[in-house]
Amino acid sequence: MKKISIAIVNSSSFGISFPEHLRRLEEFADLIRIDIPNDAPASVFHEKLAGVDGIIASVTPIYTRAVLQGLPKLQVLARHGVGCDNVDLVTCAELGIAVSKVGPEIERESVAQMALGLMDAASRQIVVGSTLVRAGQWSKRAKLPLGVDFNRATIGLVGIGAIGKTVARILSLGYQAEVLAYDPYVSAEEVTARNAKKVGFDELLARCSIITLHCPLTRETSRMFTAKQLAAMQDRAIIVNTCRGEIFNQSDLIAALNSGKIGGYATDVVEGEPIGADHVLLKTPNVIITPHLGGYSVVSLRGMGTTMVDDMVRVFVDNKFPGVIANPAIDLEKSRIAKARLAAK
Repeated sequence: MKKISIAIVNSSSFGISFPEHLRRLEEFADLIRIDIPNDAPASVFHEKLAGVDGIIASVTPIYTRAVLQGLPKLQVLARHGVGCDNVDLVTCAELGIAVSKVGPEIERESVAQMALGLMDAASRQIVVGSTLVRAGQWSKRAKLPLGVDFNRATIGLVGIGAIGKTVARILSLGYQAEVLAYDPYVSAEEVTARNAKKVGFDELLARCSIITLHCPLTRETSRMFTAKQLAAMQDRAIIVNTCRGEIFNQSDLIAALNSGKIGGYATDVVEGEPIGADHVLLKTPNVIITPHLGGYSVVSLRGMGTTMVDDMVRVFVDNKFPGVIANPAIDLEKSRIAKARLAAK
């Protein structure tokens, strides 16, 4: 039987720490690793991916309508992560391409832990302090801004889904912090059950000394933080971001950091990532940037990889459909998966 072709695109992690994931796929598929720049034209995608049956997709590149229309064999695109904002889900549904993703339960503890680590680092000058010690300047610690305590502080969450509620649980039960949450899609009763208090966006901005973001990138959340929202925040407030860089108007954020209005920005994500050493945010004071490490833990990365393998096995071995479908508008019976299944009979 001819093996199908699966492309692992722009993923530096899938199958590296857990090679058993690759071995399982190689039982029924030819695997290729491909890197595609985020600004590559559709023709580059078509040249490299035209013959693939499945794609294991990273957070980059962006799968636009023009890209997807030139991939005639593609049956399933499996996102090696929770977010699918780099995939045109509507076009995938129209073309019969099923898009699967990792369920939020896989990453929630790992990303929540990362958010809290960033929060600690930004509020207690951990990165700056370590740099001083390495430079032999221990005595300069007294010149650093005083740390922000979590205990009984008022801390805000934008989004209280799987990851947000995990952060709320730790802050509320572990630090006795007052946790406020802005999430228009979760009722006040449910927010209370998730160890937080539901508030409006304006109240969240005005009352919180620390705000941490746990929302998907959508039309509603894209650029939701501009100069207006940043000005409404408390002076010297700290922002933590484990979502997407596009949630901010970057130039407004930089201006607020340069002026001292915002006391610190700790982020695991950057618009246009990966970034180089010359990126403007790295030249801005009180900024901590990590290279999208939220899901990089043993439990999370193993679970993410297992999900990708399970999805491919379901489609190409068991003739079923992926576990978590990200584009539910797809007509599965008219999908490319169903057509390929019928053609094989």
